[in-house]
Amino acid sequence: MTICDTHPEPRFALPAEVLGAADRVYRWQHNTGPYSRFVPLAAYDHEFTFFVDDDMVPGRRCVEHFVETAGSLPDLGVIGQLGRVIPESGVYSPRDVPRLPRAREVDVLVRGFFVRTRNLHHVAQLRWLMNYVDETVPEDDMVLCVAMRLCGGLRNYLTPSDPDPATLMNEAELPDPHALHRRPDHLRRRVDFMRAALDLGWPALRPAGPAHAPAPRLPRQPDRDQVDRDRVDVVPAAARPGTNGARRPRRSPSKGVLYLALGEEYGRLATDSARTLRLHGYDGPVRVVTDRPSRDLADLECEAHVVGELSRGFASRFHKTQLYRWSFERTLFLDADTVVISSIGEIWEQLAGHDMAMAPDMHASVGHVLAHSVNDPARRAPEYQLMRDLGLTGRRYYNSGVMLFGQGRRTADAFDRWHREWNRFRGEDQLALVRAIAASGLRVRTLDSSWNRRPRAFASVDEARASGVRILHFLSRQRTLLTDTYLGVVAEYLG
Repeated sequence: MTICDTHPEPRFALPAEVLGAADRVYRWQHNTGPYSRFVPLAAYDHEFTFFVDDDMVPGRRCVEHFVETAGSLPDLGVIGQLGRVIPESGVYSPRDVPRLPRAREVDVLVRGFFVRTRNLHHVAQLRWLMNYVDETVPEDDMVLCVAMRLCGGLRNYLTPSDPDPATLMNEAELPDPHALHRRPDHLRRRVDFMRAALDLGWPALRPAGPAHAPAPRLPRQPDRDQVDRDRVDVVPAAARPGTNGARRPRRSPSKGVLYLALGEEYGRLATDSARTLRLHGYDGPVRVVTDRPSRDLADLECEAHVVGELSRGFASRFHKTQLYRWSFERTLFLDADTVVISSIGEIWEQLAGHDMAMAPDMHASVGHVLAHSVNDPARRAPEYQLMRDLGLTGRRYYNSGVMLFGQGRRTADAFDRWHREWNRFRGEDQLALVRAIAASGLRVRTLDSSWNRRPRAFASVDEARASGVRILHFLSRQRTLLTDTYLGVVAEYLG
């Protein structure tokens, strides 16, 4: 039993006999509100953690009941016995969802939460994401349940109904004079938080009449044993055995390659791209931010950083504008649809006193994009007008499919602004990047196009390589060229 004692007022002081019964007591003067339970999350060291509100007494078989349920739900985020489903509007209603003879998925659980301890780090991820919305202080139930689903791709359940009252987490109810639900702004705060979560891309369940439609399938979070078998983890690749059975020397984390691969198609493309990277001699760390970790990535000694699935068309840009979270001291980001056809060894010095380096896009300037883009111009009109109002039409327009950037204050600020600028329209991520560069003063070096070249001008990889190209970038309309015949010698390696 762990007690987090965070309230400085004497009327909330705990008696000595209570403190003496605890295994650990954590005290701090600053009350962090909903995050107080999670401040010592690194010290929770058992397989499961059961958070219990102090206004109820659990039955003697309650924990046993939760452990049995957890064993049948490999994708669980949080399980409990009192839950809610949030409508599409985000308007929270304190109406209990009835338990069933089987586990039932809900959006939010209240008053008691049973979790796998190793998943609690998603709370810290959500706290970081909440910097991008006007956050009101919610309760910890919403923080925990939203974090598991949004950041971990996990699901929240009511436990199966059981006739034995000893399995209840609230077999006995206690007075609750200080409960948050008694505050006059309780519901408003919860509605505000749920709407903020929806803005961040949290995939709520969708009620359908009196019953609730099943949620869209989220990627399963691998359990610990599966992670060990597949070697898909955030452990640096250098710490794992190479394919020849010998351990490679520990690599410096000062530079590395980063991919974003969401969905089955992009997971396959990123895997093929990483193979070409290894084929041409790159032996450093590779990180892949993905919702579908695979054995193939592990065999290529890639670190898989698993993120949750977000709505279609949203996730890639949502995560791409936050790539700094997974950066090295010097990071080479490659789109999943790139193919490395020569050594990249020379690229690391291309920063040369700059914060970022990118090759020009097919549109030379922002003004050219505004004048010639045919991608849904009516929907993009407000963003295009903003670019004109800000006087950015003469700015160089870069292609963000290959980005080299270093860690530092300006770069961190630029990514922070990039995410917020993109979130204004959720349209052109490269236009949002132009605004972020202008506002942050980021020093950008223009890379030679050989580092990010479209394949249409060449009949084969050999021809492209002979022209000095290092990286081919197959944009969506050119992906039909990504065939064994075109790739030539690379095709044999891709198998």
